[in-house]
Amino acid sequence: MKRILCVIAVLLLLCGCRSPDNGNSGNKDSYISGVWLSFSEINTMLISGDFASKFDEVAENCKNFGITDMFIHVRAFCDAVYPSDYFPMLSTAKGYNYDVFEYMINACHKREIRVHAWINPYRVRTADSNVSSLSTNNPAYIWLNDDDTQNDNNVCVCNGIYLNPASGQVRQLILNGIREILTNYAVDGIHFDDYFYPTTDESFDSADYNEYCSKNKTPLSLDNWRRANVNSLISGTYTAIKFMNKDTVFSISPAASIEKNRTQYYADISAWLESGCVDYIIPQLYFGFEYPDENYIFDKLLDEWCELSKDSNAKLLIGLASYKVGTKQQPDCDEWGSKDNILCRQVKLCREKQNVLGHIFFSYTSLFSNDDLNVKSRNNIK
Repeated sequence: MKRILCVIAVLLLLCGCRSPDNGNSGNKDSYISGVWLSFSEINTMLISGDFASKFDEVAENCKNFGITDMFIHVRAFCDAVYPSDYFPMLSTAKGYNYDVFEYMINACHKREIRVHAWINPYRVRTADSNVSSLSTNNPAYIWLNDDDTQNDNNVCVCNGIYLNPASGQVRQLILNGIREILTNYAVDGIHFDDYFYPTTDESFDSADYNEYCSKNKTPLSLDNWRRANVNSLISGTYTAIKFMNKDTVFSISPAASIEKNRTQYYADISAWLESGCVDYIIPQLYFGFEYPDENYIFDKLLDEWCELSKDSNAKLLIGLASYKVGTKQQPDCDEWGSKDNILCRQVKLCREKQNVLGHIFFSYTSLFSNDDLNVKSRNNIK
């Protein structure tokens, strides 16, 4: 049955998601200026033993800089920074006698900053396939070590550990986790980033695909089948969110290349926009104006995403690479290593585009770094 659901996911996506106008009207009065707060940044604050004061400083800096939305990484590796019935809680968060996620939400809302719960739906481990290193109450560990060998199909081990996008049980787990967040926390949005299929390798999910093909006379190609699996999660997530609270927004932050999203990560952005199954689309345009590959020059990418989303109700926001300011890494150092006006120029371009409704910086630490070039870049933006 779960394979049949994958096949019809595209039909569900195209038929059942669109909501009333979500606001891609070009109204700059509602322009969004956001920041991502990553797992590593949160964990550093947790390890300090003084999380509340550390986060208060974060929230206050954001307020003073005009940040309207914060995307907080609450589920990075099939775990949680909050108490959960479905995912193991971070050990660094367990040491506090208060709910750190609730604290972050309250601190942001007190400063009129909206909060989006950022989760990675499929990722368990990257570049580490050691299942024994997982917490024993991690869903991936449980599925791989219980007495039901059929549950092994819910997890894919391939240069890392990932929940299987083809699995109905996996989708149910992810949706249950989202409902849990919406039930227990006053978040303003649910956010996915660009971790969908981690590889194009046919062996990654060959058992599931072969079983699907054996049960269908005219099966989808492997690529379309994988896209249908992801589409099924996206449509299910949107429906679950809007059923619980129609004002809670669902956002996704795909990679910069529209084509790579479709062919390498199996993320069919066009279908999501056409069907209305996403409220915000936030491509990660982490490139400058002088990038050596002309396909990745910032203004070219910006024009491509504006064209793709121009007829959609979804709001287009642009992810900007504050982390590249002052970099010494090739091929970006020649441009980003010494210039303090790149982000400023990018923000200006975003504001000039009629259907761009905001920008999001990745990430907090680099945006508010006290390094000289970062300070100058920040002041130029202001």
